Amino acid sequence: MTDHRNTTDLNTTSTLTFRLATVADIGAMSAIRLAVTENRLRDPGRVTLAMYRDYMGRLGRSWVCEDDGVIAGFASADHVQGSIWALFIDPAREGQGIGKRLLALAVDDLFQQGHEQIVLSTSADTRADIFYESQGWERGKMKDDIEVQYSLQRAREVAPPADNLYEASVPVFRRYLGRLRAMLLLAEADPQGPALLQARLAPGMLTLAVQAEVAANFAVRACAPLAGSALSDSGAFPASVLRESGKFPPTYEGLGQRIDFVRGFLDALTPAQFDGAASRMISDRAGEAVVTLAGQPFLLQYALPNFFFHLTAAYAILRHHGLAIGKADFDGFHVYTGA
Repeated sequence: MTDHRNTTDLNTTSTLTFRLATVADIGAMSAIRLAVTENRLRDPGRVTLAMYRDYMGRLGRSWVCEDDGVIAGFASADHVQGSIWALFIDPAREGQGIGKRLLALAVDDLFQQGHEQIVLSTSADTRADIFYESQGWERGKMKDDIEVQYSLQRAREVAPPADNLYEASVPVFRRYLGRLRAMLLLAEADPQGPALLQARLAPGMLTLAVQAEVAANFAVRACAPLAGSALSDSGAFPASVLRESGKFPPTYEGLGQRIDFVRGFLDALTPAQFDGAASRMISDRAGEAVVTLAGQPFLLQYALPNFFFHLTAAYAILRHHGLAIGKADFDGFHVYTGA
């Protein structure tokens, strides 16, 4: 079957053929228009043969359906008004789906012309009235005492997820690593600062020092593979970053250096490196498991939640042990007067 949206060739379904109308079809089209039992013309001379020709080029486009060479119905699209000028089926050939196909041809054509909304009017309380509503058109106000208006909006296409995940990753990690570093500076200045490094939120959970280290490391574990850098055999970092990560001791100074190192790593990444990141397959170790996901779910469902889990745990340890920090310290956006 030929794509009716892009060609004037024939479209055949069973014995029915759908094609663009020609001037030679006008006589048969007019005969069908005058033969219908509903939406009849009060003045048959109101629709002239010249008007049919207008909707074969000057004002729009028309299609006919042939059944074994006999015109069984027609539809006309008004390119100027963005409307269905005509849709009529031979009463003897109703119930074969001809109207639906002809309407679809006209609708597709009008949307391709750039119309965001298509309109038409038909006699109220008729089979046509029921037909348009059944096809998803919105029934509107009465145009006069006889006709009712219908409209159809172009379906909004949902944009596919962006394939470049730079903005969803690098600036987020960089900002919140800065918030973590600022909170660690406050902890270091606290009288119980040295003890806080080994504090835990609950038995069996990681210490503050390890929570901060893992949070920083997760920024690399996320952004390196999204930017196209292969991870090391351990599934943690690119080899060069893995070597550097061992230089930073679990002290306030060492944690600060680690965070600064990771932020420098992030600063060196470019948006171009993240082209195609959403569909890259990435593997990482999640405890004793290996997680393999496409880039977008890897970032949004795995890496970012894990980063914020450890960041939040570090915040909670400090807050739980009396450090005077709050949401403003966590995100840098909130302001609480008098707090």
